[in-house]
Amino acid sequence: MKCKNCGAEIESGYVYCPSCGESIQLVPNYNVLEEELLFKVVEDKDKQKDDRFATGVYKPVAKPQTTTKNDKNHVTCDSNPIIRNKDFLKKIVAFLIIVIFGMMVIIPYFGSHSYDTLMNKAVEAEANEQYAKALGFYEDAYDIDNSSFEVIYGLGRMYYQVKEYDKAEEFLSLALEIEPKNKNIYSALIECYKKLDDSESIHVLYESAPNDDIAALFNDIVTVAPEFSEPGGEYEDMVMLELSVSNDNQIFYTTNGKNPTTSGKLFTKPIKLTEGTTEVKAVALNSKGEYSDVVSEVYTIKAITLSMPIVTPEPATFNEQVSISIAVPMGCEAYYSWDGTNPVDGGIRYTDPFPVLNGASVLTVVIKDSKGNVSPLFRGEYIYTP
Repeated sequence: MKCKNCGAEIESGYVYCPSCGESIQLVPNYNVLEEELLFKVVEDKDKQKDDRFATGVYKPVAKPQTTTKNDKNHVTCDSNPIIRNKDFLKKIVAFLIIVIFGMMVIIPYFGSHSYDTLMNKAVEAEANEQYAKALGFYEDAYDIDNSSFEVIYGLGRMYYQVKEYDKAEEFLSLALEIEPKNKNIYSALIECYKKLDDSESIHVLYESAPNDDIAALFNDIVTVAPEFSEPGGEYEDMVMLELSVSNDNQIFYTTNGKNPTTSGKLFTKPIKLTEGTTEVKAVALNSKGEYSDVVSEVYTIKAITLSMPIVTPEPATFNEQVSISIAVPMGCEAYYSWDGTNPVDGGIRYTDPFPVLNGASVLTVVIKDSKGNVSPLFRGEYIYTP
């Protein structure tokens, strides 16, 4: 350091100059660049001050905003990044704990509420006759898969066991739509309709039975009406009508239009229906004295009318031998006799023209079809005198 008065070098630690005795003033090393920068700053501040008052109106300079604790939109300049990192790590750890805990709770829940698990529990509870408990499991399984036959049928069974027969009928009917030939479902529905005292639905269910095995389920419940061996309609020859039922029930019938339950005749042999129109009514009676519905059919027998046989030559007296021919319609046969008797039963079957007999003879001819219908008799006197 140099003395300001005499310029002598002064060692550190002296307060007065050892050469001239002048008091020492500490002067820092001068830096021209720093002085220029300081001058520039002072000059800018003076300029800002002049600008604010240039128009005679004071314009306050906006101060930089500082962020407080409550200002959530800004971050303070003096916030500690280490503290922020610690807070972030705490949040991550808390989030992971929540996720792990949730998985520990949710995964076992869904595992115990899967379709297969619920069905196994339902079947087990049903086997142990815990029907209400089984119903709950079936209902939960139904929420997962409402189209499953096993669930629908199980609900029908369980609703029946807990005596909710309307619900049981609903789900059993749905199950039958899926498996229309399931004998067990038919049996369950029959019992359900019995509990509901719905005999009409039992009859309707019987009508839908797909085979005799299932129809047999109704033998002790429904008195089935008789069946006719031939349907009603028009016939060309007589009909031998049979009546039948699938069990040992008795059958009563009428052919005069009366009610067979009060005026019927016990059916024991085929009913012979001849030419004309006949209405046959029939009813079945079971061992409990219960009648079935009355059924009926109308039969119209229109026998085929065969024409008089055509014989050539016509009856006459002949001096020469002649042969007699008979016109036989297709599907028919002709029979004849020379003694005047009816040839229907014991006559000679016509095959070829035959000669007239010597002397006077009465020729009788009849035509008979394959159904037994016969024509009117042809009679004529033939005289042959050689």
